[in-house]
Amino acid sequence: MKPIFNRIVVLGVGLIGGSFGMAAKRNGIANEIVGIGRNPSKLNRAKELSAVDYWYTDIDEGLSDADLVYLATPVGNIIDFLETHSTLVKPGCIITDAGSTKEVICKTAKEHIPHNVYFIGGHPMAGSELSGVDAAAPNLFDNATYILTPDSGSNTEALMKMREMVNSIGANIIELDPAVHDRYVSVISHLPHVIAAALMQMAEEFSEENPQIYDLVSGSFRDMTRVAGSSPEVWRDICITNADNIAKASLVFKKHLDKGIEYIADCKSVMFEEWFSDSKSLKDKNIKKR
Repeated sequence: MKPIFNRIVVLGVGLIGGSFGMAAKRNGIANEIVGIGRNPSKLNRAKELSAVDYWYTDIDEGLSDADLVYLATPVGNIIDFLETHSTLVKPGCIITDAGSTKEVICKTAKEHIPHNVYFIGGHPMAGSELSGVDAAAPNLFDNATYILTPDSGSNTEALMKMREMVNSIGANIIELDPAVHDRYVSVISHLPHVIAAALMQMAEEFSEENPQIYDLVSGSFRDMTRVAGSSPEVWRDICITNADNIAKASLVFKKHLDKGIEYIADCKSVMFEEWFSDSKSLKDKNIKKR
């Protein structure tokens, strides 16, 4: 396959950026992958794992001659890059991101990116609670949903290249308006992370009575709190930039939780069984296994 890009620059070669670099190399998407980061030892590890071909700690130097810039840092750093460095790339370069919120990022891009540089927002719905390039894998995006958030002003050729790139790494494209994206992911991603953190805080409170509570942890609690092990820096930025949607989703969640608590308190066994049955049917129908 002919490469889509000559040089891809990945800013932030951790779990997502490293996996993207590996996937791009595996599928021949670019002639070379360049990594940019702050820690030379981590960048050297990324090269050892074939996530990048070369690396730089100097952003200005690393951006040289990039055809695609892939921003895989926390949302706050993505916004900062768009505000301060997007003018440094060459004309015709495409900038994309892997941020978990889109409205603020896309608005910032529109305000700061030069007219001859093209931005297409992105969000791969893939990852884990682990972080760092050692957790990266070239098949992370296989059969995953990959959201793109173009608008009516997006460059047609740049969008076509992004679609080709996403298909080439094995992901499935969904295109959404940035505001719609943020509303939906608050429900299926952001609020669940908040709930996982709250469950851990609750368990810790009970552990003050007896630390042995943690010895009782099994499948359900472990599964529900898995994402509580994610990067605090990443999730701080996500919650700050999608606060309104997360707050609205939490009210809907509380409504349904209160209904279940009511059934328990009133010993409405038939209603409670129906509540569980409805939830099981909805999960079986709508949540696909990867």
